[in-house]
Amino acid sequence: MIRYIPQILMIVCIVIYLFIYLKEIKKGRVKPVLATWLFFVFATILSLITNYKETGVAGLLSNAFNLVDTLAVFIIFIAIIFHKDTNKQFNKFEESCLLAVFIVFIMWILSGQNVLTHLTIQAIFVIAYLPTLIHLWKAKVNTESLSMWSFDSAASALGVIEPLRTMSLLPLVYGIRAVISTFAVVILILRLKYKKMS
Repeated sequence: MIRYIPQILMIVCIVIYLFIYLKEIKKGRVKPVLATWLFFVFATILSLITNYKETGVAGLLSNAFNLVDTLAVFIIFIAIIFHKDTNKQFNKFEESCLLAVFIVFIMWILSGQNVLTHLTIQAIFVIAYLPTLIHLWKAKVNTESLSMWSFDSAASALGVIEPLRTMSLLPLVYGIRAVISTFAVVILILRLKYKKMS
């Protein structure tokens, strides 16, 4: 039972961040970037599939973070789509990112290269964060939830423990990328809050 504590805590963090974000989307306190979450849906699913194809059922525990994260991302994406204030138009950069994800997906289908595809998707994940990061960098007012992104960052850190223990490369890369990306969002939110206090 003790062995599963990191996974249990990771799931708790994801459930908390999911609840917080859905509530704040509904109340209009956060204005997530639709493009970022669309990329997240495609990228988490493709990461999950390529990792599963590479490691099989034996790798599921190491990949628990990707599995639970995919479900949460999909739920948030659906909430964003149905929220009345969501800007559903993509700019050229966002369209380019979406095209990159689609190209990687097609290349994976044609090549069957799970590891290379997984690593490429992690690079696209970083790119997928850019619309939100750029928005937060330019913003005068915070449009994201500090508590949600903090729990997401904690879940990411907890999600790295099992892959580190088992030295599972693909879940480890997924988790480390998630830690860095979510922490960057937290830092930019804190920057905005600090600027507001000054």
